Amino acid sequence: MLLFNPITSLSVPLTLSPKIHYSPSLSSLKKHPSFLTNKNHNPTRRKLLIVQAKGEDSADGPDRLISAICYFYPFFDGIQYGKYVITQFTPIQVLIQPLFPAIKVFKSFPLNGFLVFLTLYFVVVRNPNFSRYVRFNTMQAIVLDVLLIFPDLLERSFNPKEVAKVAYCC
Repeated sequence: MLLFNPITSLSVPLTLSPKIHYSPSLSSLKKHPSFLTNKNHNPTRRKLLIVQAKGEDSADGPDRLISAICYFYPFFDGIQYGKYVITQFTPIQVLIQPLFPAIKVFKSFPLNGFLVFLTLYFVVVRNPNFSRYVRFNTMQAIVLDVLLIFPDLLERSFNPKEVAKVAYCC
């Protein structure tokens, strides 16, 4: 039994041929017109649709602002993982200081993260009235927040206080 080895069987260099070769499946379709979808043999012209951006500034100011605000959702949810770095550097503390009231409101009720998720998804992402730029960036913010579940699960699995609370309640 002879096996085909593509590396050793190509000892001759390949060249392009000016001849047009038809595949057997296409030639069989030409012989049997019943397989063709177009019963009249007139070739149809297809329109070419080219999608281009408006230019370098394809997103206007309000779209950029809404998109940037949506990224506060994963930022507020993940700020707890950077608290040790933030305490070491005073300039970062100065930048984040104005956001502390919003972070406290976000963390005050356990379902706030889920409610913000539902609001962003159903009000912004699923709404065709928003531009694709806003919907894309909102979906990216949601995906970032979903990815923050993994460090949270890892933190909870190594925290004995949380395990003791769950074991005591059940």
